[in-house]
Amino acid sequence: MKRKKFIGAVCPAIVVAMLNAPFLVSCSKDEKILEIPMTEEEAAYLELKKQIGDSGFFTDGKKLHIDISYKNYSKLETVSEFINDMENGLLLLRKDEKNIMAFDNCCPHLGSRNQWSFSNNKFRCNNHGNSFGIETEFTSYCSSNSNSGSLRQYPVILYEDIITIDFS
Repeated sequence: MKRKKFIGAVCPAIVVAMLNAPFLVSCSKDEKILEIPMTEEEAAYLELKKQIGDSGFFTDGKKLHIDISYKNYSKLETVSEFINDMENGLLLLRKDEKNIMAFDNCCPHLGSRNQWSFSNNKFRCNNHGNSFGIETEFTSYCSSNSNSGSLRQYPVILYEDIITIDFS
């Protein structure tokens, strides 16, 4: 992943913190040995891990950071698995090893959020049986009374085991 893209996805406060991050120093018999400093990406990653804490996710303005190693999101470690994240209003899909996709979990037909299944690159709302794609075809928005098209998709950046979803 490009360093600028990752840094752009984290909050400015984290960027400031990582620019001021001290070098790691270890002591051995009154000697100080200078260790290799963390990269900006590593510092930002560790700061996000702290912010996420025990909840599994952290919201920073219009960005949502999710630790997919957290128990509620661990299904996303497997390709083709999805999670209906009711708390954040998202359908999260592990497309392949390097990509996770995020969609609005509000059914375009009548607004249901809780009855989704996934197969053949389509999410199916089991409330009324309508299917919606994951590609960039016509987007159907929440409660628009549409019964076809694609679900609204949000940009996602994956770094290690943290995904950042941009709602702007």
